[in-house]
Formats: sequence, C-alpha cells, structure tokens
Amino acid sequence: MLFKMILDGAKAEERSIARGFLKHIVAGFACGLALGTALVAGIFLSFSHLELHVPFVFVAAMLLQFGPIGGLIEAGVYLSRITDRSRDAAEASQGDDDDEDRPGGGTKAPVTPAKAAPSPRAPRSSPLPAPA
Repeated sequence: MLFKMILDGAKAEERSIARGFLKHIVAGFACGLALGTALVAGIFLSFSHLELHVPFVFVAAMLLQFGPIGGLIEAGVYLSRITDRSRDAAEASQGDDDDEDRPGGGTKAPVTPAKAAPSPRAPRSSPLPAPA
C-alpha cells in the first residue's frame, strides 16, 4: 500500500527512479534477512554443544534486525548509482569554469577590509563595596 502511494505520487519522469528505489529497498531487505539467517544459524551451530532454550520470538527478532539495515544499505547503493556523475562530464565542465574554486556571489562591489573591533576595557575593580 505504501509503495503504491509512493508510485502514484511520483511524476511521470520520476516514476522509473521511484520504482528502482523501491525494488532496491525490497531486495536489500531480502538480502539482509538472508544474511541474518546465515549469521544466526552460524551462532547457534557454534554453540550447539550448549543447551540453549531461546524462544522463537527472540530468534525472529534477531533476524528482523538485519532486514531494515539491508534495505537502507541497498537504497544507499541505488542512490549513489543514480547520482554518480561520469568523469568525462566533470572534466568538460571544469574546462569552462576556471574560477570554480573561488567563491562567487554575482557582485561587482570592491572588497573592503573590515575595521578592527575596539579592544574591550579592562574591568575596574575596587576593594571598596559598591555604593547602595
């Protein structure tokens, strides 16, 4: 239902990006669950000689912790792929702008140095009490 709402809210040109994003979240969730299952099974196999009486609810909670983490990692991988800029485009735009490393602002006003702040006065202290 949530995925349908996201896809319905996306514009036509954004729909493919949203669909890919949701596919990667689901795939990451599934990979996280698979990895969690393997790790939890490995833990229980390594402690097989012990008598562990772990309720199934706790095992399910351990597995479910891996799913959202996998989904977030996969969503980050997808976002880094679609926002990756090719090196050729970066080099082409770098040749056009030689002033790219300097700050801009669009003003032609001359730069004037700021005046130095006046030094603060030393506090006056007296051994006598303050008048009331």
